[in-house]
Amino acid sequence: MDTAQYLDAFLAETEENLNILNELCLVLESQGADDETFAAMFRAAHTLKGMSATMGFQKMADLTHHMEDALGFFRQNPQRFDDLVTDVLFQAIDGLTAHVEAIRAGVGEDSMNHGDILAALARAQSNESTPQSAAASVGQFQDDALSMLQSLEQQGTDVVVVAVTLEPDCVMKGVRMVMVMRALEEFADCVATAPDVPVLEEGAFEGAAQFAVVLHSESVDQLRTAVAEIAEVERVDILQLKELAQASSRGPGVASKSQVQATAQEALSTEAPQGNKAAPKVREQTLRVPVGRIDEFMNVLSELVIAKTRLELLARSYDDQNLRDVSEQIARLSDSLQDGVMSMRMMPVESLFQRFPRMMRDLQKSLDREFDFEMTGLETEMDRTVMDEMGEALVHLLRNAADHGLESPGEREQAGKPRRGTIRLSAYASGGHVYLEVGDNGRGIDRDKVLASAVKKGIVDPAKASALSDAQVYDLLFASGFSTAATVSDISGRGVGLDAVRGKVESLGGTIRIESVKGEGSTFLIELPLTLTILQAMLVKVGDELFALPTSNIEEVARLTTADIQFVHERPVLNFREKVVPIVDLGEYFFDSKTSGEDERQTVICRDGRRYLALTVDDVIDELEVVNKPLGKYLESAKMFSGATILGDGHVALIVDLHQFFQIGA
Repeated sequence: MDTAQYLDAFLAETEENLNILNELCLVLESQGADDETFAAMFRAAHTLKGMSATMGFQKMADLTHHMEDALGFFRQNPQRFDDLVTDVLFQAIDGLTAHVEAIRAGVGEDSMNHGDILAALARAQSNESTPQSAAASVGQFQDDALSMLQSLEQQGTDVVVVAVTLEPDCVMKGVRMVMVMRALEEFADCVATAPDVPVLEEGAFEGAAQFAVVLHSESVDQLRTAVAEIAEVERVDILQLKELAQASSRGPGVASKSQVQATAQEALSTEAPQGNKAAPKVREQTLRVPVGRIDEFMNVLSELVIAKTRLELLARSYDDQNLRDVSEQIARLSDSLQDGVMSMRMMPVESLFQRFPRMMRDLQKSLDREFDFEMTGLETEMDRTVMDEMGEALVHLLRNAADHGLESPGEREQAGKPRRGTIRLSAYASGGHVYLEVGDNGRGIDRDKVLASAVKKGIVDPAKASALSDAQVYDLLFASGFSTAATVSDISGRGVGLDAVRGKVESLGGTIRIESVKGEGSTFLIELPLTLTILQAMLVKVGDELFALPTSNIEEVARLTTADIQFVHERPVLNFREKVVPIVDLGEYFFDSKTSGEDERQTVICRDGRRYLALTVDDVIDELEVVNKPLGKYLESAKMFSGATILGDGHVALIVDLHQFFQIGA
């Protein structure tokens, strides 16, 4: 099997299942042994085992198989489940994660050694006793499988065995078995197979393949017909459990103990209520598409928008109703295409947030902290590119909240607080922005301590320190190398992190600020654009050239007179809302030629957090929605521009990176 073409899909599916295992293991830790949770973990682990075996990663498949066995053991013996078992399960999940990263890096699995994890899984099940031999377990699981299926039947579940025989000359047996399993999913839940699923997918079996299934309804004939219609299926037999029991007494039974346990609870949880016949499940079909391919599609779409605009101009210049009708229809279609492409780029932040509960659980273990981790707004959507870039920044903020923000349980009790604190991660959208908040109910920020550290490091003039507002003091925490931590740990306190967070947020066109009350807690608020691909912009003219300014940073457009302009240290400034705002002449900056206007100048006043900047231009043309196209490697050194856009008439306008101008104008 050529695995290279399937590797990306395998890695993506594996990451999803590892996230599921992490989340469910956290549920087990907080709620204790639970059949339904164990069943869901079985399904994820079984999928991992099948995929890794199919891809030829046998060490990974072996580790997952042993994890399955451990899950089956503790499901049958919930009284043996405790926090130490959870740690072992997390150790196994971490081993699988490391395995995936090695495969992704091209190292392969030859360097992977999971001996310690396998030994820990065995000890957890045996209490240091010698594990059963493979032969003993094989002799036992057949009875367990039958017992499980019979138990389902006694509870009123409609369980049958579908025996599928392929034609003797069938070449692609594995492909046919995958088609059979997909057909079965429309009418039933498969709870066991003989032989094992990976064997079926490889086609390495002889004779009939057996599928123990729980029917969604009594439409056995529909199930039989759907399977029989698959090419090269010779016959389909529907057997009852008593026939399965007789067959097992004569030869190999169903797949494995862990497989049956992994899927049996799913059948119980999904069976229809008595007297209510459930309709066949309808699965939503999904297709994985690389983000880069969507970007290519967006570039082609922007060219279509240009052509659409030219067609509209032609339609207006000719007195032809048919031409105008076609122009309007193409305009509607291009708008629908644009909305569709944008919706494909948007994803719920849940896919970003789901990595953090496990991290926060581990922080509680490594730090002297007790806290509840709360996440809200998981359904909030944002651009996948923005989301991927924000992952590491949120890791910094959450670690700081756990290490710096919250007190130890003892300190909280002395302050009259509950031992357990709270750390919150929230997301919500408003207008054209998405907001992320990381907050805690810890000690808050000590203004005096921050100022003292800033003065000591030479960041703040001692004479001006007392005049700074709380917001200005909190802003000092983002200075490079700034830290108030008494000790340096692996978690935080090295003077790095917050400056990197601000840099990342600003590179994405966003802002970050801090709100804090001493003794009550702190909150970091991040404002980001919904997408980096399409943005609202103001088109301005400087000399003979057009430039686009993102409206998310524009506060006001005004006409400045000579009387409005003052000078501080020989630099022009504007008094705007009782703030001294630096003025930058874009004509002088770009072309060494001041913008026109002796008595009045068109001025765009921009804001970045609490900083203001006034940009003078020759003319303000229009406000419109533009497609942000990257400049490419040839122009990557042009730091003052974040991209370019093609206007409807074919002209190109550079998109100004206002954050860069705030650096030179401050």
